[in-house]
Amino acid sequence: MKKNIPFKVLSFLILFVSQIQAQQLHHLEPYELINRQLIDINHAEKFATVQVQDFQGRIKPISTLSLELVRKIHGKSSFSYFDKENKKQQLTPTQIFLGMQYKPDSWQLIAFIKIEKKAINGLKELIDINTLGYTSASQFFDFQGNYKLEPLVNRAYEKAPGKRSVFDKNIIKIDERINIIWGIFNGQFLKIFPKKDDPSLKWYAPMEKEATFNEDDQLFYSKITPTYFTNLTIGIKNRDWQKADETIDLIKRFQENNGTTIILSDTKVSLEIWFNNNPIFLWCLIGYSFLGMLLVLLSFVITFKPYNNLLKKIIGYILFLVFVLFISQGFGIILRWYISGHAPWSNGYEASIFISWVGMLAGFIFHKKSSFAPATASILAICLIGIAHGSLMNPEITNLVPVLKSYWLLIHVAIITGSYGFLALGSLLSLISLLLMCINTFSDHMETENTIKKLTNINQITSTIGLYMLTIGTFLGGIWANESWGRYWGWDPKETWALISIIIYSFVLHIRIIIPKNYIYVYNVCSLFALGSLIMTFFGVNYYLSGLHSYAKGDPFPIPYWIYIIIPIACIISIIPLIKKNSNKKAGYNFS
Repeated sequence: MKKNIPFKVLSFLILFVSQIQAQQLHHLEPYELINRQLIDINHAEKFATVQVQDFQGRIKPISTLSLELVRKIHGKSSFSYFDKENKKQQLTPTQIFLGMQYKPDSWQLIAFIKIEKKAINGLKELIDINTLGYTSASQFFDFQGNYKLEPLVNRAYEKAPGKRSVFDKNIIKIDERINIIWGIFNGQFLKIFPKKDDPSLKWYAPMEKEATFNEDDQLFYSKITPTYFTNLTIGIKNRDWQKADETIDLIKRFQENNGTTIILSDTKVSLEIWFNNNPIFLWCLIGYSFLGMLLVLLSFVITFKPYNNLLKKIIGYILFLVFVLFISQGFGIILRWYISGHAPWSNGYEASIFISWVGMLAGFIFHKKSSFAPATASILAICLIGIAHGSLMNPEITNLVPVLKSYWLLIHVAIITGSYGFLALGSLLSLISLLLMCINTFSDHMETENTIKKLTNINQITSTIGLYMLTIGTFLGGIWANESWGRYWGWDPKETWALISIIIYSFVLHIRIIIPKNYIYVYNVCSLFALGSLIMTFFGVNYYLSGLHSYAKGDPFPIPYWIYIIIPIACIISIIPLIKKNSNKKAGYNFS
Protein backbone atom coordinates (compact mmCIF):
# COMPACT_ATOMS: atom_id res chain seq x y z
CA MET A 1 0.00 0.00 0.00
CA LYS A 2 1.27 3.40 -0.90
CA LYS A 3 2.28 5.58 2.02
CA ASN A 4 0.80 9.03 2.57
CA ILE A 5 3.66 11.47 2.14
CA PRO A 6 3.29 14.97 3.55
CA PHE A 7 4.42 16.51 0.28
CA LYS A 8 2.81 19.90 0.79
CA VAL A 9 4.07 20.38 4.33
CA LEU A 10 7.57 19.18 3.57
CA SER A 11 7.65 21.18 0.34
CA PHE A 12 6.67 24.28 2.27
CA LEU A 13 9.47 23.64 4.73
CA ILE A 14 12.03 23.22 1.97
CA LEU A 15 10.77 26.29 0.14
CA PHE A 16 10.82 28.32 3.33
CA VAL A 17 14.41 27.35 4.05
CA SER A 18 15.54 27.93 0.48
CA GLN A 19 14.01 31.41 0.33
CA ILE A 20 14.88 32.71 3.80
CA GLN A 21 18.21 31.05 4.52
CA ALA A 22 19.67 30.17 1.13
CA GLN A 23 21.99 33.16 1.19
CA GLN A 24 23.20 32.21 4.66
CA LEU A 25 23.56 28.43 4.42
CA HIS A 26 24.02 27.22 0.85
CA HIS A 27 27.48 28.74 0.59
CA LEU A 28 28.69 26.99 3.78
CA GLU A 29 31.04 24.01 3.71
CA PRO A 30 29.75 20.73 5.22
CA TYR A 31 31.88 21.16 8.36
CA GLU A 32 30.43 24.68 8.83
CA LEU A 33 26.90 23.32 8.57
CA ILE A 34 27.80 20.73 11.19
CA ASN A 35 29.61 23.14 13.51
CA ARG A 36 26.56 25.42 13.79
CA GLN A 37 24.63 22.57 15.40
CA LEU A 38 27.43 20.37 16.78
CA ILE A 39 26.29 18.78 20.03
CA ASP A 40 28.93 18.08 22.67
CA ILE A 41 29.62 14.34 22.83
CA ASN A 42 29.20 14.18 26.62
CA HIS A 43 25.87 15.95 26.44
CA ALA A 44 24.78 13.68 23.57
CA GLU A 45 25.58 10.64 25.73
CA LYS A 46 23.42 12.09 28.50
CA PHE A 47 20.60 12.80 26.03
CA ALA A 48 20.95 9.20 24.77
CA THR A 49 19.80 7.90 28.18
CA VAL A 50 16.44 9.69 27.94
CA GLN A 51 13.69 7.17 27.31
CA VAL A 52 11.40 7.37 24.29
CA GLN A 53 8.38 5.44 23.03
CA ASP A 54 8.54 4.23 19.44
CA PHE A 55 5.56 3.94 17.10
CA GLN A 56 5.04 0.31 18.14
CA GLY A 57 4.78 1.30 21.81
CA ARG A 58 8.16 0.01 22.96
CA ILE A 59 10.03 2.10 25.53
CA LYS A 60 13.75 2.37 24.81
CA PRO A 61 16.62 4.81 25.26
CA ILE A 62 17.08 7.49 22.62
CA SER A 63 20.42 5.82 21.91
CA THR A 64 18.55 2.88 20.36
CA LEU A 65 16.12 5.03 18.40
CA SER A 66 18.93 7.21 17.05
CA LEU A 67 20.95 4.19 15.95
CA GLU A 68 17.98 2.60 14.16
CA LEU A 69 17.04 5.79 12.31
CA VAL A 70 20.57 6.73 11.31
CA ARG A 71 21.17 3.23 9.95
CA LYS A 72 18.03 3.48 7.84
CA ILE A 73 18.92 6.91 6.48
CA HIS A 74 22.70 6.75 6.18
CA GLY A 75 23.32 3.01 5.97
CA LYS A 76 25.98 3.26 8.70
CA SER A 77 26.05 3.66 12.47
CA SER A 78 27.84 7.02 12.38
CA PHE A 79 28.49 9.96 10.06
CA SER A 80 32.00 10.99 9.02
CA TYR A 81 33.09 14.38 7.74
CA PHE A 82 36.26 16.48 7.40
CA ASP A 83 36.76 19.49 9.64
CA LYS A 84 38.43 22.81 8.83
CA GLU A 85 41.90 21.25 9.21
CA ASN A 86 40.83 18.43 6.85
CA LYS A 87 40.87 15.91 9.70
CA LYS A 88 38.30 13.17 9.68
CA GLN A 89 35.66 13.51 12.40
CA GLN A 90 32.67 11.40 13.37
CA LEU A 91 29.21 12.12 14.72
CA THR A 92 27.41 9.55 16.84
CA PRO A 93 23.80 8.59 16.01
CA THR A 94 22.54 10.60 18.99
CA GLN A 95 24.46 13.71 17.89
CA ILE A 96 22.89 13.36 14.44
CA PHE A 97 19.37 12.71 15.75
CA LEU A 98 19.45 15.63 18.17
CA GLY A 99 21.11 17.95 15.65
CA MET A 100 18.47 17.18 13.00
CA GLN A 101 15.75 18.40 15.36
CA TYR A 102 17.72 21.34 16.69
CA LYS A 103 18.90 22.66 13.31
CA PRO A 104 17.00 20.88 10.52
CA ASP A 105 18.07 23.57 8.05
CA SER A 106 21.68 22.36 8.28
CA TRP A 107 20.76 18.72 7.80
CA GLN A 108 18.68 19.52 4.74
CA LEU A 109 21.90 20.56 3.02
CA ILE A 110 24.27 17.85 4.32
CA ALA A 111 24.76 14.90 1.98
CA PHE A 112 24.09 11.95 4.27
CA ILE A 113 21.14 10.15 2.62
CA LYS A 114 22.26 6.84 1.18
CA ILE A 115 21.53 6.11 -2.48
CA GLU A 116 21.96 2.49 -3.57
CA LYS A 117 24.54 1.94 -6.29
CA LYS A 118 22.00 0.41 -8.67
CA ALA A 119 19.77 3.49 -8.34
CA ILE A 120 22.42 6.13 -8.98
CA ASN A 121 22.29 5.95 -12.77
CA GLY A 122 18.50 6.32 -12.78
CA LEU A 123 18.57 9.30 -10.41
CA LYS A 124 21.70 11.22 -11.33
CA GLU A 125 19.76 13.45 -13.75
CA LEU A 126 17.20 14.32 -11.07
CA ILE A 127 19.44 14.87 -8.05
CA ASP A 128 23.10 15.55 -7.30
CA ILE A 129 24.77 12.48 -5.77
CA ASN A 130 28.34 12.68 -4.50
CA THR A 131 31.06 10.16 -5.34
CA LEU A 132 30.36 8.19 -2.15
CA GLY A 133 26.72 7.65 -3.11
CA TYR A 134 25.07 10.18 -0.77
CA THR A 135 22.84 13.20 -1.29
CA SER A 136 21.01 15.80 0.79
CA ALA A 137 17.31 16.17 1.58
CA SER A 138 17.05 19.45 -0.32
CA GLN A 139 17.95 17.68 -3.57
CA PHE A 140 14.59 15.88 -3.65
CA PHE A 141 12.57 19.08 -4.17
CA ASP A 142 12.62 21.70 -6.90
CA PHE A 143 12.15 25.44 -6.41
CA GLN A 144 8.38 25.07 -6.76
CA GLY A 145 8.29 22.56 -3.90
CA ASN A 146 7.56 19.53 -6.10
CA TYR A 147 8.78 16.17 -4.88
CA LYS A 148 11.04 14.91 -7.66
CA LEU A 149 10.58 11.23 -6.84
CA GLU A 150 6.78 11.31 -6.69
CA PRO A 151 6.21 9.79 -10.18
CA LEU A 152 8.81 7.09 -9.54
CA VAL A 153 7.40 6.30 -6.11
CA ASN A 154 3.83 6.05 -7.44
CA ARG A 155 4.96 3.79 -10.27
CA ALA A 156 6.84 1.50 -7.86
CA TYR A 157 3.93 1.13 -5.44
CA GLU A 158 1.51 0.38 -8.27
CA LYS A 159 3.45 -2.80 -9.08
CA ALA A 160 3.03 -6.07 -7.17
CA PRO A 161 6.06 -6.73 -4.92
CA GLY A 162 7.17 -9.67 -7.05
CA LYS A 163 7.14 -7.57 -10.23
CA ARG A 164 9.14 -4.65 -8.88
CA SER A 165 12.56 -4.15 -10.41
CA VAL A 166 15.67 -3.53 -8.33
CA PHE A 167 15.34 0.15 -9.19
CA ASP A 168 11.71 0.19 -7.95
CA LYS A 169 12.76 -1.34 -4.64
CA ASN A 170 15.56 1.16 -4.24
CA ILE A 171 13.17 4.04 -4.96
CA ILE A 172 10.85 2.77 -2.22
CA LYS A 173 13.78 2.59 0.22
CA ILE A 174 14.89 6.12 -0.63
CA ASP A 175 11.32 7.38 -0.28
CA GLU A 176 11.10 5.78 3.16
CA ARG A 177 14.29 7.58 4.16
CA ILE A 178 12.79 10.91 3.12
CA ASN A 179 9.72 10.15 5.24
CA ILE A 180 11.92 9.29 8.22
CA ILE A 181 13.90 12.51 7.79
CA TRP A 182 10.69 14.52 7.70
CA GLY A 183 9.52 12.81 10.90
CA ILE A 184 12.78 13.69 12.64
CA PHE A 185 12.72 17.30 11.43
CA ASN A 186 9.16 17.61 12.66
CA GLY A 187 9.89 16.02 16.06
CA GLN A 188 7.47 13.13 15.47
CA PHE A 189 9.90 10.52 16.77
CA LEU A 190 10.63 12.36 20.02
CA LYS A 191 7.84 10.75 22.08
CA ILE A 192 9.39 11.43 25.49
CA PHE A 193 6.45 12.88 27.46
CA PRO A 194 4.26 10.32 29.27
CA LYS A 195 0.83 11.30 30.53
CA LYS A 196 0.18 10.40 34.14
CA ASP A 197 -2.38 7.62 34.74
CA ASP A 198 -3.05 7.32 31.01
CA PRO A 199 -4.73 3.92 30.38
CA SER A 200 -3.36 3.81 26.83
CA LEU A 201 0.21 4.27 28.15
CA LYS A 202 0.87 6.59 25.23
CA TRP A 203 3.81 9.00 25.28
CA TYR A 204 3.75 12.25 23.33
CA ALA A 205 6.16 14.17 21.12
CA PRO A 206 6.58 17.96 21.43
CA MET A 207 3.74 20.12 20.05
CA GLU A 208 1.23 17.27 19.58
CA LYS A 209 -2.34 18.61 19.45
CA GLU A 210 -3.71 15.49 21.13
CA ALA A 211 -1.49 15.96 24.20
CA THR A 212 -3.60 17.13 27.16
CA PHE A 213 -1.91 17.07 30.56
CA ASN A 214 -2.93 18.49 33.91
CA GLU A 215 -2.19 22.15 34.49
CA ASP A 216 1.37 21.85 35.83
CA ASP A 217 2.40 19.13 33.39
CA GLN A 218 0.88 21.03 30.47
CA LEU A 219 3.01 24.06 31.31
CA PHE A 220 6.12 21.88 31.51
CA TYR A 221 5.22 20.12 28.26
CA SER A 222 4.74 23.35 26.32
CA LYS A 223 7.84 25.13 27.66
CA ILE A 224 10.53 22.46 28.08
CA THR A 225 11.36 21.86 24.41
CA PRO A 226 11.91 25.55 23.46
CA THR A 227 13.87 25.96 26.69
CA TYR A 228 16.02 22.96 25.85
CA PHE A 229 16.79 24.23 22.35
CA THR A 230 17.70 27.63 23.83
CA ASN A 231 20.08 25.90 26.23
CA LEU A 232 21.59 23.96 23.32
CA THR A 233 22.33 27.29 21.65
CA ILE A 234 24.02 28.47 24.83
CA GLY A 235 26.03 25.26 25.00
CA ILE A 236 27.25 25.54 21.40
CA LYS A 237 28.01 29.26 21.70
CA ASN A 238 29.64 29.34 25.16
CA ARG A 239 30.87 25.71 25.40
CA ASP A 240 28.84 25.50 28.60
CA TRP A 241 26.44 22.57 28.62
CA GLN A 242 25.34 22.76 32.25
CA LYS A 243 21.91 24.24 31.56
CA ALA A 244 21.26 21.75 28.75
CA ASP A 245 22.26 18.91 31.10
CA GLU A 246 19.92 20.25 33.77
CA THR A 247 17.08 20.34 31.24
CA ILE A 248 17.59 16.66 30.50
CA ASP A 249 17.45 15.95 34.24
CA LEU A 250 14.09 17.72 34.36
CA ILE A 251 12.77 15.63 31.44
CA LYS A 252 13.93 12.42 33.16
CA ARG A 253 12.20 13.48 36.39
CA PHE A 254 9.02 14.15 34.42
CA GLN A 255 9.24 10.66 32.93
CA GLU A 256 9.81 9.06 36.34
CA ASN A 257 6.78 10.84 37.82
CA ASN A 258 4.38 10.24 34.92
CA GLY A 259 5.55 7.00 33.32
CA THR A 260 6.12 4.77 36.33
CA THR A 261 4.07 1.94 34.79
CA ILE A 262 6.37 1.19 31.85
CA ILE A 263 9.53 3.23 32.40
CA LEU A 264 12.77 1.25 32.21
CA SER A 265 15.22 0.86 35.07
CA ASP A 266 18.57 2.63 34.87
CA THR A 267 20.27 -0.77 34.65
CA LYS A 268 18.25 -1.83 31.63
CA VAL A 269 18.88 1.52 29.92
CA SER A 270 22.63 1.26 30.53
CA LEU A 271 22.78 -2.33 29.27
CA GLU A 272 20.79 -1.50 26.13
CA ILE A 273 23.12 1.41 25.35
CA TRP A 274 26.11 -0.88 25.89
CA PHE A 275 24.49 -3.45 23.59
CA ASN A 276 24.00 -0.75 20.95
CA ASN A 277 27.63 0.34 21.13
CA ASN A 278 29.04 -3.20 21.10
CA PRO A 279 27.74 -5.25 18.13
CA ILE A 280 28.38 -8.66 19.67
CA PHE A 281 26.84 -10.70 16.85
CA LEU A 282 28.76 -8.78 14.19
CA TRP A 283 31.99 -9.43 16.09
CA CYS A 284 31.07 -13.12 16.28
CA LEU A 285 30.45 -13.14 12.52
CA ILE A 286 33.91 -11.73 11.88
CA GLY A 287 35.48 -14.18 14.33
CA TYR A 288 33.66 -17.20 12.93
CA SER A 289 34.59 -16.15 9.40
CA PHE A 290 38.30 -16.07 10.16
CA LEU A 291 38.68 -18.84 12.74
CA GLY A 292 35.99 -21.09 11.27
CA MET A 293 37.44 -21.10 7.77
CA LEU A 294 40.94 -21.67 9.20
CA LEU A 295 39.58 -24.55 11.26
CA VAL A 296 37.97 -26.09 8.17
CA LEU A 297 41.27 -25.86 6.28
CA LEU A 298 43.29 -27.40 9.12
CA SER A 299 40.68 -30.14 9.56
CA PHE A 300 41.22 -31.16 5.96
CA VAL A 301 45.00 -31.07 6.44
CA ILE A 302 44.97 -33.18 9.59
CA THR A 303 42.80 -35.73 7.81
CA PHE A 304 45.84 -36.56 5.69
CA LYS A 305 48.35 -36.01 8.53
CA PRO A 306 46.57 -37.46 11.56
CA TYR A 307 49.74 -37.84 13.67
CA ASN A 308 51.01 -34.27 13.39
CA ASN A 309 51.09 -33.13 17.05
CA LEU A 310 51.84 -29.49 16.23
CA LEU A 311 48.78 -29.36 13.98
CA LYS A 312 46.66 -30.87 16.75
CA LYS A 313 47.83 -28.19 19.19
CA ILE A 314 47.06 -25.40 16.71
CA ILE A 315 43.58 -26.84 16.14
CA GLY A 316 43.12 -27.01 19.92
CA TYR A 317 43.98 -23.31 20.31
CA ILE A 318 41.62 -22.36 17.48
CA LEU A 319 38.83 -24.46 19.03
CA PHE A 320 39.31 -22.56 22.29
CA LEU A 321 39.00 -19.21 20.50
CA VAL A 322 35.90 -20.40 18.64
CA PHE A 323 34.46 -21.52 21.97
CA VAL A 324 35.04 -18.01 23.34
CA LEU A 325 33.05 -16.67 20.38
CA PHE A 326 30.33 -19.22 21.11
CA ILE A 327 30.10 -18.06 24.74
CA SER A 328 30.07 -14.43 23.61
CA GLN A 329 27.23 -15.12 21.20
CA GLY A 330 25.29 -16.84 23.98
CA PHE A 331 25.89 -13.81 26.21
CA GLY A 332 24.57 -11.56 23.43
CA ILE A 333 21.41 -13.69 23.11
CA ILE A 334 20.81 -13.55 26.88
CA LEU A 335 21.42 -9.79 26.93
CA ARG A 336 18.97 -9.26 24.06
CA TRP A 337 16.49 -11.42 25.98
CA TYR A 338 16.83 -9.20 29.05
CA ILE A 339 16.58 -5.98 27.04
CA SER A 340 13.55 -7.02 24.98
CA GLY A 341 11.74 -8.68 27.88
CA HIS A 342 10.86 -11.76 25.82
CA ALA A 343 12.55 -14.83 24.38
CA PRO A 344 14.90 -13.68 21.58
CA TRP A 345 13.55 -15.82 18.76
CA SER A 346 10.37 -13.92 17.93
CA ASN A 347 11.38 -12.84 14.40
CA GLY A 348 13.61 -13.88 11.53
CA TYR A 349 16.68 -11.99 12.77
CA GLU A 350 16.54 -13.41 16.27
CA ALA A 351 15.75 -16.93 15.03
CA SER A 352 18.74 -16.87 12.67
CA ILE A 353 21.06 -15.82 15.49
CA PHE A 354 19.63 -18.51 17.79
CA ILE A 355 19.81 -21.29 15.19
CA SER A 356 23.46 -20.45 14.50
CA TRP A 357 24.18 -20.65 18.23
CA VAL A 358 22.43 -24.02 18.56
CA GLY A 359 24.40 -25.25 15.54
CA MET A 360 27.62 -24.21 17.29
CA LEU A 361 26.43 -26.01 20.43
CA ALA A 362 25.90 -29.18 18.41
CA GLY A 363 29.34 -28.77 16.85
CA PHE A 364 31.07 -28.51 20.22
CA ILE A 365 29.19 -31.54 21.56
CA PHE A 366 31.00 -33.65 18.95
CA HIS A 367 34.28 -31.73 18.74
CA LYS A 368 36.27 -34.58 20.32
CA LYS A 369 35.18 -36.98 17.60
CA SER A 370 36.21 -34.64 14.79
CA SER A 371 37.29 -31.02 14.49
CA PHE A 372 35.11 -30.94 11.38
CA ALA A 373 32.02 -30.74 13.66
CA PRO A 374 32.75 -27.26 15.16
CA ALA A 375 34.38 -26.18 11.89
CA THR A 376 31.22 -27.00 9.92
CA ALA A 377 29.11 -25.39 12.65
CA SER A 378 31.17 -22.22 12.14
CA ILE A 379 30.24 -22.25 8.44
CA LEU A 380 26.58 -22.55 9.45
CA ALA A 381 27.00 -19.63 11.86
CA ILE A 382 28.68 -17.52 9.17
CA CYS A 383 25.79 -18.11 6.77
CA LEU A 384 22.99 -17.48 9.29
CA ILE A 385 24.52 -14.47 11.05
CA GLY A 386 25.47 -13.07 7.65
CA ILE A 387 21.88 -13.43 6.45
CA ALA A 388 20.63 -11.89 9.71
CA HIS A 389 22.79 -8.81 9.15
CA GLY A 390 21.86 -8.55 5.49
CA SER A 391 19.18 -6.34 4.01
CA LEU A 392 16.49 -9.03 4.27
CA MET A 393 16.17 -8.90 8.07
CA ASN A 394 15.73 -6.08 10.56
CA PRO A 395 17.83 -6.30 13.77
CA GLU A 396 15.55 -3.86 15.57
CA ILE A 397 14.20 -5.03 18.95
CA THR A 398 10.40 -4.84 18.88
CA ASN A 399 7.46 -5.62 21.10
CA LEU A 400 5.77 -8.98 20.66
CA VAL A 401 2.67 -9.20 18.50
CA PRO A 402 -0.34 -10.36 20.58
CA VAL A 403 -0.35 -13.97 19.33
CA LEU A 404 3.27 -14.44 20.50
CA LYS A 405 2.60 -13.23 24.04
CA SER A 406 2.51 -16.76 25.37
CA TYR A 407 4.77 -19.10 27.31
CA TRP A 408 4.62 -21.31 24.21
CA LEU A 409 7.01 -18.88 22.52
CA LEU A 410 9.67 -19.99 24.96
CA ILE A 411 8.90 -23.70 24.50
CA HIS A 412 7.60 -24.36 21.00
CA VAL A 413 9.70 -21.87 19.02
CA ALA A 414 12.88 -22.68 20.97
CA ILE A 415 12.52 -26.41 20.23
CA ILE A 416 11.58 -25.91 16.57
CA THR A 417 14.35 -23.41 15.78
CA GLY A 418 16.83 -25.41 17.86
CA SER A 419 16.08 -28.46 15.73
CA TYR A 420 17.09 -26.48 12.64
CA GLY A 421 20.56 -26.04 14.14
CA PHE A 422 21.11 -29.78 14.60
CA LEU A 423 19.57 -30.75 11.25
CA ALA A 424 21.45 -28.08 9.30
CA LEU A 425 24.74 -29.11 10.91
CA GLY A 426 24.09 -32.70 9.84
CA SER A 427 23.43 -31.63 6.27
CA LEU A 428 26.59 -29.53 6.12
CA LEU A 429 28.61 -32.43 7.53
CA SER A 430 27.34 -34.47 4.58
CA LEU A 431 28.80 -31.80 2.30
CA ILE A 432 32.21 -32.27 3.97
CA SER A 433 31.87 -36.05 3.60
CA LEU A 434 31.09 -35.72 -0.11
CA LEU A 435 34.06 -33.39 -0.60
CA LEU A 436 36.30 -35.99 1.02
CA MET A 437 34.77 -38.62 -1.28
CA CYS A 438 35.62 -36.39 -4.24
CA ILE A 439 39.21 -36.16 -3.04
CA ASN A 440 39.34 -39.92 -2.59
CA THR A 441 38.02 -40.38 -6.11
CA PHE A 442 41.30 -39.13 -7.54
CA SER A 443 43.69 -40.35 -4.82
CA ASP A 444 42.93 -43.10 -2.32
CA HIS A 445 43.62 -42.37 1.35
CA MET A 446 42.61 -44.65 4.22
CA GLU A 447 42.52 -41.61 6.51
CA THR A 448 39.76 -39.98 4.48
CA GLU A 449 37.75 -43.21 4.51
CA ASN A 450 37.83 -43.26 8.32
CA THR A 451 36.96 -39.56 8.50
CA ILE A 452 34.02 -40.04 6.12
CA LYS A 453 32.62 -42.84 8.30
CA LYS A 454 33.17 -40.76 11.43
CA LEU A 455 31.44 -37.69 9.96
CA THR A 456 28.56 -39.83 8.72
CA ASN A 457 28.05 -41.19 12.25
CA ILE A 458 28.09 -37.65 13.71
CA ASN A 459 25.67 -36.60 10.98
CA GLN A 460 23.27 -39.39 11.87
CA ILE A 461 23.36 -38.51 15.59
CA THR A 462 22.83 -34.76 15.05
CA SER A 463 20.07 -35.42 12.51
CA THR A 464 18.35 -37.84 14.88
CA ILE A 465 18.43 -35.28 17.70
CA GLY A 466 17.17 -32.60 15.31
CA LEU A 467 14.38 -34.81 14.00
CA TYR A 468 13.18 -35.62 17.53
CA MET A 469 13.17 -31.90 18.37
CA LEU A 470 11.37 -30.97 15.14
CA THR A 471 8.71 -33.63 15.70
CA ILE A 472 8.13 -32.72 19.35
CA GLY A 473 8.11 -29.01 18.48
CA THR A 474 5.53 -29.56 15.75
CA PHE A 475 3.21 -31.42 18.13
CA LEU A 476 3.63 -28.68 20.76
CA GLY A 477 2.86 -26.12 18.05
CA GLY A 478 -0.46 -27.88 17.52
CA ILE A 479 -1.32 -27.41 21.19
CA TRP A 480 -0.44 -23.71 20.98
CA ALA A 481 -2.47 -23.40 17.77
CA ASN A 482 -5.50 -24.85 19.54
CA GLU A 483 -5.13 -22.31 22.36
CA SER A 484 -4.66 -19.37 19.96
CA TRP A 485 -6.81 -20.25 16.93
CA GLY A 486 -9.11 -23.03 18.15
CA ARG A 487 -7.65 -25.83 16.01
CA TYR A 488 -4.66 -28.15 16.32
CA TRP A 489 -3.83 -28.37 12.65
CA GLY A 490 -4.96 -26.25 9.73
CA TRP A 491 -2.53 -27.12 6.94
CA ASP A 492 -0.96 -23.68 7.24
CA PRO A 493 2.13 -23.50 4.97
CA LYS A 494 4.49 -23.46 7.97
CA GLU A 495 2.77 -26.49 9.48
CA THR A 496 2.76 -28.31 6.16
CA TRP A 497 6.43 -27.70 5.46
CA ALA A 498 7.38 -28.68 9.00
CA LEU A 499 5.63 -32.00 8.33
CA ILE A 500 7.41 -32.30 4.97
CA SER A 501 10.77 -31.75 6.68
CA ILE A 502 9.92 -34.43 9.26
CA ILE A 503 9.06 -36.92 6.50
CA ILE A 504 12.18 -36.11 4.46
CA TYR A 505 14.61 -36.41 7.38
CA SER A 506 12.84 -39.57 8.57
CA PHE A 507 13.49 -41.06 5.14
CA VAL A 508 17.13 -39.92 5.20
CA LEU A 509 17.76 -41.50 8.61
CA HIS A 510 16.25 -44.80 7.46
CA ILE A 511 18.49 -45.11 4.39
CA ARG A 512 20.80 -47.44 6.36
CA ILE A 513 17.89 -49.93 6.41
CA ILE A 514 16.51 -49.17 2.97
CA ILE A 515 19.85 -49.21 1.09
CA PRO A 516 22.35 -50.96 3.39
CA LYS A 517 24.91 -51.74 0.66
CA ASN A 518 25.60 -48.18 -0.50
CA TYR A 519 24.16 -46.27 2.42
CA ILE A 520 27.16 -44.01 3.27
CA TYR A 521 27.25 -42.33 -0.12
CA VAL A 522 23.47 -42.34 -0.63
CA TYR A 523 22.88 -41.13 2.93
CA ASN A 524 25.22 -38.15 2.55
CA VAL A 525 23.73 -37.15 -0.80
CA CYS A 526 20.18 -37.32 0.56
CA SER A 527 21.18 -35.54 3.77
CA LEU A 528 22.76 -32.71 1.78
CA PHE A 529 19.70 -32.09 -0.37
CA ALA A 530 17.35 -32.53 2.61
CA LEU A 531 18.66 -29.14 3.75
CA GLY A 532 16.43 -27.64 1.05
CA SER A 533 13.33 -28.62 3.03
CA LEU A 534 14.66 -26.72 6.06
CA ILE A 535 15.46 -23.66 3.96
CA MET A 536 11.93 -23.73 2.58
CA THR A 537 10.41 -24.25 6.04
CA PHE A 538 12.39 -21.44 7.68
CA PHE A 539 12.86 -18.89 4.89
CA GLY A 540 10.67 -19.88 1.96
CA VAL A 541 7.35 -20.01 3.82
CA ASN A 542 7.98 -16.61 5.38
CA TYR A 543 8.58 -14.85 2.06
CA TYR A 544 6.77 -16.86 -0.60
CA LEU A 545 3.60 -18.31 0.89
CA SER A 546 0.59 -16.79 2.58
CA GLY A 547 -0.25 -18.01 6.05
CA LEU A 548 -0.40 -17.30 9.75
CA HIS A 549 3.38 -17.69 10.01
CA SER A 550 4.27 -15.65 6.93
CA TYR A 551 5.98 -12.27 6.78
CA ALA A 552 5.23 -11.57 3.12
CA LYS A 553 1.61 -12.76 3.12
CA GLY A 554 2.07 -14.55 -0.17
CA ASP A 555 3.51 -11.64 -2.17
CA PRO A 556 5.98 -13.11 -4.70
CA PHE A 557 9.59 -12.56 -3.74
CA PRO A 558 12.47 -12.92 -6.22
CA ILE A 559 14.47 -16.11 -5.84
CA PRO A 560 17.99 -15.25 -4.60
CA TYR A 561 20.58 -15.52 -7.37
CA TRP A 562 22.88 -17.67 -5.21
CA ILE A 563 20.35 -20.51 -5.39
CA TYR A 564 21.18 -20.94 -9.08
CA ILE A 565 24.86 -21.25 -8.16
CA ILE A 566 24.63 -23.48 -5.09
CA ILE A 567 22.37 -26.17 -6.58
CA PRO A 568 24.60 -26.99 -9.61
CA ILE A 569 27.69 -27.04 -7.37
CA ALA A 570 25.96 -29.44 -4.95
CA CYS A 571 24.97 -31.68 -7.87
CA ILE A 572 28.54 -31.76 -9.20
CA ILE A 573 29.95 -32.60 -5.76
CA SER A 574 27.41 -35.42 -5.47
CA ILE A 575 28.25 -36.88 -8.90
CA ILE A 576 32.07 -36.82 -8.75
CA PRO A 577 32.35 -39.78 -6.29
CA LEU A 578 30.59 -41.93 -8.91
CA ILE A 579 33.54 -41.60 -11.29
CA LYS A 580 35.72 -44.30 -9.79
CA LYS A 581 33.50 -47.08 -8.54
CA ASN A 582 36.28 -49.59 -7.87
CA SER A 583 38.24 -47.35 -5.52
CA ASN A 584 35.08 -46.45 -3.63
CA LYS A 585 34.12 -50.06 -2.94
CA LYS A 586 36.84 -50.27 -0.32
CA ALA A 587 35.52 -47.22 1.47
CA GLY A 588 32.12 -48.65 2.24
CA TYR A 589 30.28 -46.32 -0.08
CA ASN A 590 30.38 -48.58 -3.15
CA PHE A 591 27.79 -48.31 -5.88
CA SER A 592 27.67 -51.81 -7.35
